[in-house]
Formats: sequence, C-alpha cells, structure tokens
Amino acid sequence: MKQRLKRLFPEVSNGWQALSGYQRFERLVSMVLTLAIGGAVLVAMYYLVIHVVQLLFIQSRDPFDYRVFQALFDMILTVLIAMEFNNSIIRTMTSGKGFIHVEIVVLIAIMALVRKFMVLDMEVIDPWQIGALSLAVLALGGCYWLVRHGNSMKDVADD
Repeated sequence: MKQRLKRLFPEVSNGWQALSGYQRFERLVSMVLTLAIGGAVLVAMYYLVIHVVQLLFIQSRDPFDYRVFQALFDMILTVLIAMEFNNSIIRTMTSGKGFIHVEIVVLIAIMALVRKFMVLDMEVIDPWQIGALSLAVLALGGCYWLVRHGNSMKDVADD
C-alpha cells in the first residue's frame, strides 16, 4: 500500500519523514485541492467537448459567427486557467519552498482578465467597464512587475 501511494503521489510522499507537521498539513491540503481542481477540469472538458460538437456540428447556427467563437474560447480559457492553477499547486508541492507564490496567483489573475476581455460583447458593454478592466490589467501588470523585481532582487542577495 505504501509503495503504491509513493508511485501514485510522489509529490506528497517524497521526503515525508523530513517534513514538519505543518508542512505535511500543507501537502495534504495541496493534494486535496489538486484532486478537486482536477475533477473540475475533467467535468469542464466533458462539457467543452459536448458544446463544441453542438455548436459546430449539430446546431444550425453559422459556425463562423463570432459569438460561437467567443463561447468556445470562454470555455477553453476557463479550462486552461484551472489547469494552470492546478499546475502551480503541484509545482509548489514538488519544490519544497512552501505554498502558492504571489507571482503565480497574479499571473492567473491576469489570465482571467484576458479571458474576460476575449469574451466581452462589444455591442452592449459599457465603456466604463472596459476602462475598469483596463485599469485592473495595468494594476495586475504593475503588481506582477513589483513581485518579479522583488524576487530577482532577493535572488541576487541570496547569491
């Protein structure tokens, strides 16, 4: 049983004996989150495939209508954002440097805003909403730069 767990979940079991109680707790929480997000990704993929087949082949709509592509890209980007979030959790478990890094969270937030921009209906959106989203992207970009710059300064100081 122990060998099977090590083979199936090396991210959790590697170095388990050397971890403190809280680090073990972090790994277990990370594993539960990974499984939950993985399940959500699988369900989203199932619905994505069904919707792609319906939108492009079954319904009598024009497959080149921009609204069809917006709906498809919305679903695809949602799955990609969930997968990136899941990947960041797994990378954190394998790196041994603690929990989720701010840099990764900011990048995922930027991806979510880019997704929002791609699916906006330009015919009905209020210009103030576009301005607010633009300011949010600029703020997140600035935040990312600050975090990235701070991390590079820390790495230089560590050397």
